[in-house]
Amino acid sequence: MITSNSVSSYTKPKRKILKIILLSLLIIILGTGIWFGATIYNTLKKITSFSSGGSIMSLFNSNNQQLKGQSDGRTNILLLGYGGPGHDGAYLTDTIEVVSIDWKDKKVAMISVPRDLWVSIPNYGLSRINAAYSYGQSNSKITGGAGAESSAVVGSVLGIPIHYFVSVDFDGFKELIDKVGGIDVNAPNTFTDTTYPAGECVNNGPGCGYITVHFDAGPQHMNGTKALEFARSRHGNNGEGTDFARSKRQQLVLEATKQKILQVGVLANPITFSDLLNIVGNHLSTNMSPAEIKSAWNQTKDIDTSNMITETLDTSSSSVLQGTTINGADVLIPKKGIGDYTDLKAIAQNIFGAADSTTAKTPADLRVKVINGSGKAGSGTTYANTLKAKGYNVTETTTASKTYPDSIVYNCSGGASSKSASEIASELKTTAQAQTSCGAIDIEVIIGKNYVL
Repeated sequence: MITSNSVSSYTKPKRKILKIILLSLLIIILGTGIWFGATIYNTLKKITSFSSGGSIMSLFNSNNQQLKGQSDGRTNILLLGYGGPGHDGAYLTDTIEVVSIDWKDKKVAMISVPRDLWVSIPNYGLSRINAAYSYGQSNSKITGGAGAESSAVVGSVLGIPIHYFVSVDFDGFKELIDKVGGIDVNAPNTFTDTTYPAGECVNNGPGCGYITVHFDAGPQHMNGTKALEFARSRHGNNGEGTDFARSKRQQLVLEATKQKILQVGVLANPITFSDLLNIVGNHLSTNMSPAEIKSAWNQTKDIDTSNMITETLDTSSSSVLQGTTINGADVLIPKKGIGDYTDLKAIAQNIFGAADSTTAKTPADLRVKVINGSGKAGSGTTYANTLKAKGYNVTETTTASKTYPDSIVYNCSGGASSKSASEIASELKTTAQAQTSCGAIDIEVIIGKNYVL
């Protein structure tokens, strides 16, 4: 039986944290720049197939191998996180992320797909999308494997080809952070979360329940456990309980992890480096060949991932999904109805903004809404006047109910407003984010505390 009770905040506590695990471990693979010897060879044999990409000698080839999708201007990589042996639903994916690389403009975008999205899995039937990986693994002869099955299902829902996948179990991240000696993070806000998961909940064992975690604003050193808590927390006060705030914290952890891994002292230590590779070998798998891994690193090492475009598919009022119940199970479905992924495909296909064309609007034709989230009176009006002076049609100026640490710019009209949204975002030192539901607005601007009058 299907009911229409919408859920405003549905995702479970651990649903998004593996994003940071996946990306951090992926940095190990793509980011060391050290390609030598049997240790790397053995690690690569563990995590990927040598069927395409040749032997270890391909790692020393000076020519970059063209990646799938590169000739079309965009490569899409599916990141999958699962609990692993010893966890309930060991191979149900708790995190499903699509990372896209725009080769022309050297940009990176990430789309978060909720694990409870109700979809049709070939030869399996209707189920939550997180079951695709488990089904693919159990029936590899007909699916091609867990990663291949998840890639096919996610690609069908988003309307984009999934060229590669990377999957990892949950434990790798803590091992990684601890092995490099912890990371240094500058927390933007003080917050407390009284409902942080006490541990991995297996059969109502000792890991079930909640604990309280607290973080003070400012620079601090974090071991693996604290880094997980900082990035995983989803019910913190002081504005830190939103998907946007959590995504910003995860980006901080990701950047700190990247910097620590790439420190000369870490990579120059052969024991530490070998241990890092062992962590990767024990926790990660992918269908990228060694030559493709090396090529991806060579071609993406200079892309600034700290300004990554992010899109979270959730049940917020501006999103395209809603919560409902099917056969007693809480699931998510498109607001347009079960199986209608039109809006999801529009988001995925236009995540970088459709190319400006004859449909692009001039600033005077764009309807812009400015929201003052800086906590400083007059900031919204000041910036609205700045936009008006540049010819923009500012139709509304309001004040947010809470304070935002950073400014946000939403591109609500795809190619019609992508160029202008990007220009406004650049001025506010942020990146325009694709959004499909902004009412009668083409661009929505939220002024954060970082805005200087």
